[in-house]
Amino acid sequence: MSNEVINQLPSVERAKELEQQVKDGLHQLKVGHDKAIIACHKMRDTKAYKALGFDSYYAWGESALHLKKSRLNELALAGEVQQELLTGVVDNVQISQLSSRSEAPIRVDNSEVISDSSVVGEDEDELIETEETEQIHVSDNSSFTVSALSEISTPQLIALAKAPKGERLSVLDKVVVEAKAEDKPITTKTIQDAVKASAPAVEYHEPSDHEKAEAVKKEHRAVMGKVSKISEALDELDTTQVASEENESWKVYLDEIKLSISTLEKQLGHGD
Repeated sequence: MSNEVINQLPSVERAKELEQQVKDGLHQLKVGHDKAIIACHKMRDTKAYKALGFDSYYAWGESALHLKKSRLNELALAGEVQQELLTGVVDNVQISQLSSRSEAPIRVDNSEVISDSSVVGEDEDELIETEETEQIHVSDNSSFTVSALSEISTPQLIALAKAPKGERLSVLDKVVVEAKAEDKPITTKTIQDAVKASAPAVEYHEPSDHEKAEAVKKEHRAVMGKVSKISEALDELDTTQVASEENESWKVYLDEIKLSISTLEKQLGHGD
């Protein structure tokens, strides 16, 4: 076949057909990935791996999927969050339908394909995040639907996992509101920031006298434990193999250590 034939542009119909094949393939990858993460989550929580003859969830993952422990944990955690979000969205839809059946349907702009590198079969310790491809574009007057949730990538699900159980959907709703207000896409970073912002502030309070006393007691016990171990190690230390020219300096050094320990014990009220 000549170069002229090879380089000839295909028809518009053929180009559209190839484009559709790409879109279908990407969609099938995403659907397969969603099934995989939810199945990993259920396999872990229902202990289904035991029915297959494995005592450990990680032994099953390594043997059956060739995945390391960290990767398997990521998939199961992503599945857990995905399941919680889907359940929450379905519940909200049912409540909304009961309260008002006249509202216009809410749409999400899914114009950008989500590229997710975290498909089952990869043997990675960490997720590779690509902010340019991990974006969910939200159209005006929209909130998350079941179809929109399916476009969230694994890194985004894991970022959301750090929010308390039961509050992950509300955190995601806040992300949507802010994304719409600023006309920006939702990325892993925006979810991480929202999770941090939603964490309750920890107020500092001056410890009471009782708490201070307990802290001193705890520290005292820890110090005495270390002193005891050092004393035992010194008693068992054999310096006969030390070079003769260094032996004298070793003796001086050990005497200094023993004196230091003795002084510390007296300060703590345990000396003579």
